[in-house]
Amino acid sequence: MVIFIVEGVTDKEFFEDFLTNLHIDKSKYEFRNFKGKDNIFNLNHQYYNRIEDELDIIDKIFIAVDADDPKDSCPTRGYTQTEKKLQELISDLNFDLMIDYFIFSDESKQKGYLESFLLSVLDEQQQKCINDFQNCYRYELSDKWVFNTFYKQKSHPFNYEHPNFNELKTKLKNLFEGMI
Repeated sequence: MVIFIVEGVTDKEFFEDFLTNLHIDKSKYEFRNFKGKDNIFNLNHQYYNRIEDELDIIDKIFIAVDADDPKDSCPTRGYTQTEKKLQELISDLNFDLMIDYFIFSDESKQKGYLESFLLSVLDEQQQKCINDFQNCYRYELSDKWVFNTFYKQKSHPFNYEHPNFNELKTKLKNLFEGMI
């Protein structure tokens, strides 16, 4: 069994769709919704105790977090800081099993969110439309706002064959190798 550690409901929903698209049997994984990135980095979180109690039935762990914006005051914001903190977390957990991770970001791998990642796979026309709207709108619109306004209501708006999904696909296929 693979345990997915995620920040929230949107991440869980994305992975459920993506894993279904990859034809991964739902009986091979479970989710732990930590309700926020900072909770994932809290070694004392109750879910880590539960995971430790279940290590005999867990084969692997996959952690997915947003890069967020390095301009935020929290020290775990931005791609580089998030990756550093994830590596520390994995070392500190000291679980005797494979743990991998994926950081959702924009294409620059500096900042971003799941929503930034998903918007990066839209076709050029859709991206131009969104960029034009954001540029002419008087207030700054975050990727989360754009995603929730224009795309969340669609059940499968994203082309999972887009090259931006390749790294994540590879990680997940390796994660489930030998388990399917």
